[in-house]
Amino acid sequence: MKRLTLMRHGDAQWKDPEVEDFVRPLNRRGNSESEAMGRRLIELALAPELIMSSPARRAQQTAEIVARELALPPRSIHFEETLYLAGAQDILRLARAMGPRVPHLLIVGHNPGISELAGLLAPVADMGGLATAAICSITFDTDQWSSVGPTLAREVTNESPPSRLFSLFA
Repeated sequence: MKRLTLMRHGDAQWKDPEVEDFVRPLNRRGNSESEAMGRRLIELALAPELIMSSPARRAQQTAEIVARELALPPRSIHFEETLYLAGAQDILRLARAMGPRVPHLLIVGHNPGISELAGLLAPVADMGGLATAAICSITFDTDQWSSVGPTLAREVTNESPPSRLFSLFA
């Protein structure tokens, strides 16, 4: 069995037009969302062995916060250039290239690609897109990452940050 967890980065700053997209950081809400989802992954027993993340600052921060909450060592995070604004097929190609020793992979990325891949791999979940810091975790009935696809999807878990965070930082 392989498990792929897809996560959209936390809420990021939008108000400063001088800040380029790649370096936009998380805002307070994004930090809180990421922390909450890290704790939620623990509650759901969904701690990955490896986190692959877009190197964009907001995704990097999300991955680092989640890893800290999960007590994963820094070496468990890998930043992959191709994840920055990647489409669904590019993200899937990256997952399918994963080595056999990784049973659970968490990918932190951006919309629309990350939500499109969740919808492609788990169409029955029909989540309508991942909110900031939300996850879609899918178990596949295969021992090979190269075989991961919608026909082998078995168990799907969708989780979003608690809604009370939205009112605190809106």
